Amino acid sequence: MGKWIGIGLTVVLLIVVGFIIGAYLSPDFRVASRDIALVILAIFQMISALISIALLLVLVYAVRTLTRVSRTTLIPKLEEVSVKLDQVLEQGRGVAANLRDTTSTVSGTTSFLADRAIAPVIRVSGLMAGVRAAAAYLARRDEDQTS
Repeated sequence: MGKWIGIGLTVVLLIVVGFIIGAYLSPDFRVASRDIALVILAIFQMISALISIALLLVLVYAVRTLTRVSRTTLIPKLEEVSVKLDQVLEQGRGVAANLRDTTSTVSGTTSFLADRAIAPVIRVSGLMAGVRAAAAYLARRDEDQTS
């Protein structure tokens, strides 16, 4: 491989030396080489313009393909996720409403039990404690008087 690089560099060096000698010896050679260089430059510029146009067309095609793919696959998936999310939120609202109803029912039941069942038991229990205390007091008083 190093052999071919050496040969290539030698050929390029010979061409450059030939152009320098030709330009020095003949003024017509300079004009002709200038015209050839301009033509080669124009050809390379035209090739680069065509490559730029081709790359631009490839880029436009890629963007159109991405847009089409997003419309056919991504947007329907996003809409499906949105519908499922709405369903979950609606179920959450239903659960919250049921929870509110349940807490209201529990609160009402607690108030009812406190008013109807527990309050009379507390009153009777208090009355019994008062009767017991009065009986105990009277029993002690009778003992104090007998002594």
